[in-house]
Amino acid sequence: MVFSWDSAANGDCLLFLAGWAEQIGFTDAGAKWRGAYASELQARATLERQGGAVWAVTEVMGPPRMGSQAQRGDIALLAHEGWHLGLICTGRMWALRAVRGIGLTRRQPEFIWPAGFV
Repeated sequence: MVFSWDSAANGDCLLFLAGWAEQIGFTDAGAKWRGAYASELQARATLERQGGAVWAVTEVMGPPRMGSQAQRGDIALLAHEGWHLGLICTGRMWALRAVRGIGLTRRQPEFIWPAGFV
């Protein structure tokens, strides 16, 4: 699936994380976000009203992990151009929702949440 601001389609980077969180046992992680916006402007306004990306992920996953290395399956946020990109650890790299599907990066995120499995 390619990147899309249509929140009904799980097409942006934060709903990408919510979809993964649901796969690993966090029930309805994206429920309050799906269908809430259909453009970047609406997404930014919705996220701002909810306290920002860090708060949105913390609300579902609990507090971020501090001071340890990421493990496969962990969820993270990386600040980029006034936005937070949602990432999932593949083990050596980070996967993210990109314009043309799934992208990979080696950049280290600012916030990491444990997936709860090895």
